[in-house]
Parts: sequence; C-alpha cells; structure tokens
Amino acid sequence: MRLAAGAVLLAMLLVVAGCGPYIQDAVRSDDAALLQQMIDDGANPMKTGFKGETLLHVAANRNAVEAARILMQAGLAVDARDKDGRTPLHLAVFRGFAAMTAFLVDHGADVTIADHQGQTPLHLARIGGYPDLIAVMVPEEDGVDDGRGNTDEDDWFAIGNRLALAQQHDAAVRAYRLELELNGEDEKSYFNLGLSYLGMGQVDAALEAFQSAVRLDPDYARAYYNIGVIQGGQGKYTEALAAFQAVLRIDPADADAWYNLGNSYDGLHRYDEALAAWENAIDAAPTMPDPRFNMVIVLHRLGRHDQAREQYDALKRTHPEMAADLASLIEPP
Repeated sequence: MRLAAGAVLLAMLLVVAGCGPYIQDAVRSDDAALLQQMIDDGANPMKTGFKGETLLHVAANRNAVEAARILMQAGLAVDARDKDGRTPLHLAVFRGFAAMTAFLVDHGADVTIADHQGQTPLHLARIGGYPDLIAVMVPEEDGVDDGRGNTDEDDWFAIGNRLALAQQHDAAVRAYRLELELNGEDEKSYFNLGLSYLGMGQVDAALEAFQSAVRLDPDYARAYYNIGVIQGGQGKYTEALAAFQAVLRIDPADADAWYNLGNSYDGLHRYDEALAAWENAIDAAPTMPDPRFNMVIVLHRLGRHDQAREQYDALKRTHPEMAADLASLIEPP
C-alpha cells in the first residue's frame, strides 16, 4: 500500500512498498544528485500535484533544501501558489523549518503574501511561536513576541522551538517539559513536545504527548492525525481508526484522513469500509492517486476484477507512472 502524499509524519513511521524512482520521491528524500539526473533525463520539474502544489512546495514541506536549490535552478517560481493560496514559504514556516525558510527568503520569497485564509508567512511565524523565523524574514525587527504575546527570553516554549529548529530534539524536549511544569498545561507545548520526541525516535513518548494535546483541545486535528499515523504504524488499527475518525469529525473534507482511515479498515480486513473511505478520499481530492492505487489491489484481492480494472484505468489516466506498478496485476502478459 502507498502512503498519502504530504503527510509529514508518514515518512518517519511507515515504509513505502514498491515505489519507483519518481521525481517527487527524489524531492522528498532531498536527493539532489538523483533529482538533477532525472531532470537531465527528461523528467518534468514543472509538474503540479492534485492540490496545485509545485515540487518546490513539496521540497518546502520536507525541509529538502538541496532539492529546492536544484528546482530553483530549473526555473520554478519561488512564490508559486497552491489551490489554498499558499506559497512554499507558507509551508516552510508552518512546519518551523529554519533552513528552508532562510533559503526561500534568500531567493526572494515574499513574506507578505496572504493565503486564502488571510495568513502571511510572517503571521504564521508569529502565531506558531517561531521568533527565529521572524528574525529570518524581518531581520531588523527586534523585540517581537513568540506568537503568544510573550517576549520573555526565559519563555521555555520559545526556547524549545529554537532548539527544535536546530534539530536539538533532546534539549527541546527538556525545554517543553519545563514550559509545561512552570507555566501549566498547554496543547501546543504538548504537540511540539510530541514532534521533538519523534525527532528522537521515541514514538511511544510522542504518542503520549499528542494524546495530552487532544485531551486539552478535543478539536486539535493535527494531533489526532499524528496519533493515527503512529498507531497505524504500530499495527493498532482499531485505535488508528478512532483517531482518523476524530480528524474527520473536525474536518470532513480531509482527504489524507479519509485515505488513512481506509488503510486502517484495510488493516482490520474490513474491506468494504476501506473501499468506501478511499472513495471519500477521492471525492475530497479527485486526482489524489493513492486511494485508487489501494482500491485496485483490494478489489483484485476480492475478485472484483471489473471494478479493479475501472479504478486502474482511472489511475492510468491521471498517474500513469503509478499505474505501471499495477500493470502486471491487471494486464498480465
């Protein structure tokens, strides 16, 4: 089964089976040599995803700075916008990626472009508690707050963010725990604590932190999503099912949540429910390829060959490179 594109934690927790050397994979893995070779061999760096994202968006979402450098040399626009109006800089700032933020700003990214929700990259840095990113985007701005109205240099939340940005996850964990101990429970501190635990490879501790975040904020969709990804990766499909259902309660149009809900049903051998969830993922994002890929496999497994062929043909029209991986299944020699 394939994993949903753009899910930030999936690459940490799950293994993609049977994945060919697609240009998106080279970008996500920040393999500059492979990416350059693929472009030299005729791969199209200007292709966009089902949400209108460019490969530079993909690189920004993965902190793939070397891949971004190749893409900029190939002529991609630094301020290209996806269907939500977001530029690559929006994604880099939202993820808290200091290196990518600096790279994009150095290459002329506009920090004042608003997405369809009216949020600029600078605003995202403020509300996300990323003072280091604000300093990168507006170097002359002194004394800015950390996104929570606090300019205190001893704010352990802000210190934790700085350490996390520097990939010093063990120190970031200590800072977030001090923030929670000294200033009380806060869902964002728990969420960032979970991300830092993941950076250290401590999956169980990360899960506990994300669960604390949703205990404090029952509508924290990102925390529920991360819980589901972790539990699915552990083979705890019933628990993962509940987490993705919680995401969909908050945002019924979340295509990635529908997709992973289907994967959870599939893990429980509840195939009809898996197929229905993948159909909902396609309804939410019609050109998203992964649900169709999985549907072909499951429908073929169930002996529903006509339906499997229908989904295969649809996948072949939109993503022929992925359909090629299924050709031996649907079109035997």
